[in-house]
Amino acid sequence: MKAIRDNILKTLLYYDIFSHPLNGDEIFTFLPENSVAKETVYDVLKKSAKESDNKFGECGGYYYIKPNTDNVYKRLYKEQYSRKMWKAAWIATHVIKLFPFVRAVMVTGSLSKNSSDKSSDLDFMIITAPGRLWIARTLLMLFKKIFLFNSYKYFCINYYVTTDNLEITDKNVFTATEIATIKGTYNTGLMNRFIESNKWIMDYFPNYILCDKRLHKAGCSVTNRKSIFQSVSEFLFIPSFADTLDKKLMAKTIAHWNKKYSYINEEERNHRLRSARNVSKSHPESVHHKVIDSYSQKLKQFNLQ
Repeated sequence: MKAIRDNILKTLLYYDIFSHPLNGDEIFTFLPENSVAKETVYDVLKKSAKESDNKFGECGGYYYIKPNTDNVYKRLYKEQYSRKMWKAAWIATHVIKLFPFVRAVMVTGSLSKNSSDKSSDLDFMIITAPGRLWIARTLLMLFKKIFLFNSYKYFCINYYVTTDNLEITDKNVFTATEIATIKGTYNTGLMNRFIESNKWIMDYFPNYILCDKRLHKAGCSVTNRKSIFQSVSEFLFIPSFADTLDKKLMAKTIAHWNKKYSYINEEERNHRLRSARNVSKSHPESVHHKVIDSYSQKLKQFNLQ
């Protein structure tokens, strides 16, 4: 029972970083070890939450790290606020899918967990056609700068991969969580291919079921139909010209990042701002490192490392 309780605590501690309590199903799905039945986990949850000396409690069906009962009410508020953000996600998706060479649109970050608040951005991950990632990325960035005045609030796209490079190389609990909770808003079939290409996340969450419809259901209507406008615009790109243009746009972006983030050492900069023909990651603030460090500190604090 202690082993189960410790694994529950490890799971809750990760989400405590985001003030996000979990229900029983979520806890079971994201347990770091798979050695017991779901019913056994539920029994431990119910019994342990009632013990005064236990480190986690229960309120309204949600489990939280004591004494943070307020986090339950925060989650309920965020779920309500997220409904508004899903409306914005629907609009943004229908704009993004118009752009040449965009093959899938997926929501990540706080909204993918229905945990958005007024300070949250709307985060997307995009899958593009091979050899055309940097054309798609540049056009989307120009749209944001010109028409949205460079606002990230409803149009934050910081990860691109191509259809022939779906496996994510950053294998850690943060990335595994983002993939396990990602929501497809355009081309869910390709989203499922993306998830299946990253089945390594089950090393972190062995109870997770690949492409679980409950976890990956978007909070807005989903479109899987390619736009006629996109097809026409792609026809205008002559293949030889598009190949050259894509390479030049990548080189120009890398040069810009090297200059803008020159204060970051080269190895770390290349990691935070990964740039290749089949991937673009732009995380200059290295949020996932901060989260992993915070999680490690919490585990040490609770003697779970």
